Amino acid sequence: MHLETDVCIVGGGIMGAATAYTISRMTENRILLLDRYGVGNDYCSSNDINRVFRYAYGSDQYYTKMAIETLGLWTKLEKETNHELLIPTGLLMLEGDDDRANKFNESSFRTLTKLELGAHMYEGPELKEHFPQFQAENAFFDPHGGVLLASKSLKTFASEARNHGVKILKKKVTKFRDKPSLEIETAEGDRVQAKKMVVTVGPWTNAHLKNGLTGITPTRQQLVYLKPSRDPERFKPSSCPVFFTDHHYGLPAAGINGVKISNKELIDPVDPETARRSVDQEQIEQCRDACRRFVPSLAEGEVVQTKVCLYDMTENSDFVIDRDPDHHDIVYGYGFSGHGFKFAPLVGKLLAELVLDLDPSLDLSRFSVQKSERKRQITSGQLGKGE
Repeated sequence: MHLETDVCIVGGGIMGAATAYTISRMTENRILLLDRYGVGNDYCSSNDINRVFRYAYGSDQYYTKMAIETLGLWTKLEKETNHELLIPTGLLMLEGDDDRANKFNESSFRTLTKLELGAHMYEGPELKEHFPQFQAENAFFDPHGGVLLASKSLKTFASEARNHGVKILKKKVTKFRDKPSLEIETAEGDRVQAKKMVVTVGPWTNAHLKNGLTGITPTRQQLVYLKPSRDPERFKPSSCPVFFTDHHYGLPAAGINGVKISNKELIDPVDPETARRSVDQEQIEQCRDACRRFVPSLAEGEVVQTKVCLYDMTENSDFVIDRDPDHHDIVYGYGFSGHGFKFAPLVGKLLAELVLDLDPSLDLSRFSVQKSERKRQITSGQLGKGE
């Protein structure tokens, strides 16, 4: 099959769908989105039940300010579609025994306070009064934290894109050529000629990069959902915030009757083609141990679901949002390093601006695709640790 389009988006996770949606609202161009397994498939890192939204990024004001802008875009999308996608809960950062995690929490509090964003510090008795399900000597509260309904958000972007004329096909892209014109080949034998292309293939990115461009490390992330053994009402979004502990993060029971717990610093490099998709018993036990320390009534809860996601990690945890240095009509969006989902509407807007030859609405120099332009790591944004 031979296809022609104005813009071809390769990769149909949340960033591909958000980009397709945004372009479709900005232009009458023909838009084609190709996804290897279909939008919302089980291999897609975006297709989880829920994900974290937060303003807290340690001392890194850049991401905090991005989050502020992104919140407005989520709210706008909710109003346009009449779908609830972001549930406000706040983010509770519990002080523990890990110095780096504690420094991140404290610097987040200072940054949010400096920006007059309403951060609060809870000491022991006050913490117990407001959030009796948790135990810690102190905690810092980001009132803008919340739960993003991930699968629902992905489906909303894809559905709205289709409604605006985007063609979405289940196709595996094997390679593309940029001379004499852009041509994309699929495993099914299709050839797609496009004027512009956006590459958002997440953990599979390295296979589509030329030498000299910033690569990623695909990592395997294990998620556990525990059903509270008592007081289940205390773990619903109306009562329970998103939370960080020393080495784990958690989300209240939103979209599922279990509280999501995951190791926020698990580094398990894998080949995305062969990565094992089952959760290790060891990780379940580590989640329980974290709960025994910080959230006791979750520790012995029933495991109601587990899931493995793949992250596309850059060396410094910063994203890549940039044009190909040798081909102006190719745009890259990848390396979202486990903390990019919350920014999907903004990333979609930025990629749309680049591919439509508009000046990006943010300074993207930090997100260069070229290794030589990348900065040292400022904060381990995906981990909620470090400075």
